[in-house]
Amino acid sequence: MNRRERLQTAVSGGTPDRVPVSAWGHFYTHETSADGLAAIMVDFFERYDWDYLKIHARASYHAEGWGFTYAPSTDVGRLHACTGHPIDSPAAWRSLRPLPLACPPLAEQFDAIRQIRRRVGAGVPIIMTVFSPLDVAEKLVDRNAALLKKHIDADPDALATALAAIADTFAAFVRQLVHEGVDGIFFSTKWANNVKLTPEQYQRLVRPYDLQVLEAAKPLWCNMLHLCEDHVQLAAMADYPVHVFHWDAHAGHNPSLASGQAAVHAAVGGGVDARTLARGSPADVLTKAIAAIAETSGRGFLLGPGCSVQVAQTSAENLDALRRASAVA
Repeated sequence: MNRRERLQTAVSGGTPDRVPVSAWGHFYTHETSADGLAAIMVDFFERYDWDYLKIHARASYHAEGWGFTYAPSTDVGRLHACTGHPIDSPAAWRSLRPLPLACPPLAEQFDAIRQIRRRVGAGVPIIMTVFSPLDVAEKLVDRNAALLKKHIDADPDALATALAAIADTFAAFVRQLVHEGVDGIFFSTKWANNVKLTPEQYQRLVRPYDLQVLEAAKPLWCNMLHLCEDHVQLAAMADYPVHVFHWDAHAGHNPSLASGQAAVHAAVGGGVDARTLARGSPADVLTKAIAAIAETSGRGFLLGPGCSVQVAQTSAENLDALRRASAVA
């Protein structure tokens, strides 16, 4: 099987010739321009011969059009520093309006995608990262989840106005991704967990805006839902219109891959936690990866990190072990 056939078989719930595998993480010193992002994504993809290329763009690209600013990191292991964000009160959310696709941080992503596609060719599946509208909102208060929760409680209608503008923006963004020839989106949410919201709150407050963005992705064949952090609400999200559900099965209170697969009746992804990739030995990585493949019987499973790789702390030997596991399991 080639890469596309292998991934399509897994996504459809089948058993490919071997489990598809990929990994991703932030390259802070490269991700601040289209040229830099495209170059490092392709270099990383080619170095490890991954089965698909998941574009791990800087997270703030979602928020910069509304006034989020940052000082670029010069350290491969350190986040960019926020230098300004536009929301200072619950009422401030009402000022957000949909962004045009020509907005520089959004246009930059399309430029990077075109460069990546030119370099890797048509046979490599490309998955683009897009955040849930509520995750974008969290970025607009510099990732202060507690403050965002206070704003939700104080003026939910103001937050709804902002989420509508964000969803309008990224639904249009995803429609353009379809035209750019990507194969899917990696739709990430840090709020569908019991630490931040109850399942009922998430479904009432966030779901309509998530679904608006995901509706735009329907023409794509490899849409992945990433449920970030611990205590994820996988069962409550099981009817989301995606092809792959992805989470960290080693977070402590999250479902196992097998129980999660039974709950969602779809393909699942993950298998090795970022901590093991960063701090374990190659043997540790190989053991967890092979166990994950065995747990799913290699059917409907995409091997990879449970969350993004800590690039600066993760050795090439450990990433090689992750890649090798797909062939030896």
